[in-house]
Amino acid sequence: MWIELLKDVLGQKTGQRVDVDDKDGRALVAAGAAKACDDDPTRAIVADALGEAMGRMNETLQASVENALKGFADARTKSLKTQRRLLFAGGDGDPEKPTFGGFLLAVRDRDVKALEAMGSRYVAWDGDAERKAALSSQTGLSGGYMVPVEFHDRLMQLVTEMSVVRPRATVVPMASRSCQVPALDMTTVQAAGDTAFLGGLVVRWTEEATTLNEAEPNLKQVELVNYELSGFSKVSNTLLADGAVALEEFLMRLFSRAISWYEDYAFLRGNGAAKPLGVQSWGGLISVARNTANQVKLADIANMYARLLPGGDDKSRCWVVHPTVLAQFIQMTGGLNLLFLGNDISGKPSMKILNYDVRVSEKVPALGSANDVTLCDFSQYLIGDRRQVEIAYSEHAYFTTNQSVWRFVSRVGGQPWLRDKVTLADATSTLSPFVGLAP
Repeated sequence: MWIELLKDVLGQKTGQRVDVDDKDGRALVAAGAAKACDDDPTRAIVADALGEAMGRMNETLQASVENALKGFADARTKSLKTQRRLLFAGGDGDPEKPTFGGFLLAVRDRDVKALEAMGSRYVAWDGDAERKAALSSQTGLSGGYMVPVEFHDRLMQLVTEMSVVRPRATVVPMASRSCQVPALDMTTVQAAGDTAFLGGLVVRWTEEATTLNEAEPNLKQVELVNYELSGFSKVSNTLLADGAVALEEFLMRLFSRAISWYEDYAFLRGNGAAKPLGVQSWGGLISVARNTANQVKLADIANMYARLLPGGDDKSRCWVVHPTVLAQFIQMTGGLNLLFLGNDISGKPSMKILNYDVRVSEKVPALGSANDVTLCDFSQYLIGDRRQVEIAYSEHAYFTTNQSVWRFVSRVGGQPWLRDKVTLADATSTLSPFVGLAP
């Protein structure tokens, strides 16, 4: 246990915080020589370490962007054979055809002719409160260039490959900021003996030639709103001349990784305020009591599984867990063999629980926190996708530090399809497509 010394003890000065055996700690507290710490001091240490690591990672990322773009520009001045080796790692890419790296350089140079030839176009912000203009190098209305369809499809394919939610969710194409999606009302509580799964449709047994029971299903509209997901990276104008390999793939993955990570985080934990409403913040999430604090046991898994809404495609269902939960899963025993690993010992193990994939992600809370384990049926999660990404470049935003800025903007929305959990025919029991484990 962690204690704070109230007296000098064993060479330790008053006011120091030390980690001691529980028995010794209680003895020191009882003797008035120390007091128990209300918080865990290691959290601050870990937080500082993570902050420092993120800072170094950001610096490394910026340097990578600088070097990659410099390498891409330099590679295009070489022979076709050399270009193919540098840009596509010796693959089948054709340097004479449009490339994503070429698109980024065209945006930087404002080469409108080249951008139009790729199928891109300039998109001006419309000036409403949600738009940002600070990073644009354009005069008048601020904006960016649409990523051409060919590159957008490849970009989003990579986003899907790296995402937890998007490949399993119901994606609704959107042509405007919001749209109405019809939904069967399964959340209104019905009388005992009637089911909510029919959306209020009720039938009755009758004798012949008697008046039939009149009932219609209740349909509701779910308003899906997309929000702006934007980011930027500062790039030094003093570019270093480093070698480059497979730059086209690197640049594509760099942008897709950023979109994928922050989309997923919002779909899982977003509060719905100017961002998607995540499943863990949704009011219909069922929270199952944990059997033992800071542990995940077989009983927890069984209780969560029992509260999952039935139906749907099993491929859309998965367990989403924090990396700190893995050790608990692997050591789980008893009852049935719930955890299955792939038979190919030479490859990465494929983990499943009750035949549902286990997806490990840092985007959910750590072990012992609420929703460190979540069982989700993402077919009941709506993603509103504008199917467009805009990229802009400014050499003026950080003029005094000799830096330029790349900005990308994606518009996407998300929320659960249902308004709330579903109450069963006993008028008491509830099920949900999203079930979390309580702290």
